[in-house]
Amino acid sequence: MGIGKLLVLGATSPTGQIIVKRALELGWKTTVYGRRTLPEHAENEDIQTFEGPLDDEASLRTAIAGQDVIISVFGPSNPRAPTDVFVPAYKLILKTMRSEGVRRIIALSTCSVRDPKDKPSLLRWLLVTMLWAIAHKVWKTIVDISVVFDEEGKDIDWTLFRVGFLADGPPMRAVDGYVGDGKVGLYLRRADIAEWTLSQAEKSPPEYVQEKPAISSVKVSHA
Repeated sequence: MGIGKLLVLGATSPTGQIIVKRALELGWKTTVYGRRTLPEHAENEDIQTFEGPLDDEASLRTAIAGQDVIISVFGPSNPRAPTDVFVPAYKLILKTMRSEGVRRIIALSTCSVRDPKDKPSLLRWLLVTMLWAIAHKVWKTIVDISVVFDEEGKDIDWTLFRVGFLADGPPMRAVDGYVGDGKVGLYLRRADIAEWTLSQAEKSPPEYVQEKPAISSVKVSHA
């Protein structure tokens, strides 16, 4: 596919901001959509901005039309905030992509979502059990979003990339695979999400189509 037109959903989040910054550095023609626009995005002539809620079909369609790839990093995180918007939002996004002929979306998920290729992991079990107990609505919404992709994304080239603990800091190196495979852990820097998602966005043919890989960060070896 190469570098082309990119829509970032969740661009105001810490992870989204890093993705937008890195996309511009790599030469992507970048669009952001969300309920609000950051001043640094609005003032940057290289970024096309659209504002609207996730259930505004007309505004969302305007942002999606003509894009080559969508990277989405919005989702439930605060157990005290409403979570009922996210499942309908992803249903609308997939529907709009289909009608506009946009096939590729790379979307954030977490290790609460299971994959048949995963192997047993005590750390993942502890993390997910804690989330299930403390923030059950968040856990359920994450799982329900995964079901939306399974059931309503059959003709879309989607990838749900699953993450564990997020951290700030300079990029290390992102590895991908599946939980418990001995390669992927549960520590991930946001900068590595940017590098990984943008590298996936360039690939032709796309990788991990209708799959749910896990990604994590590892230290770069200088040996």
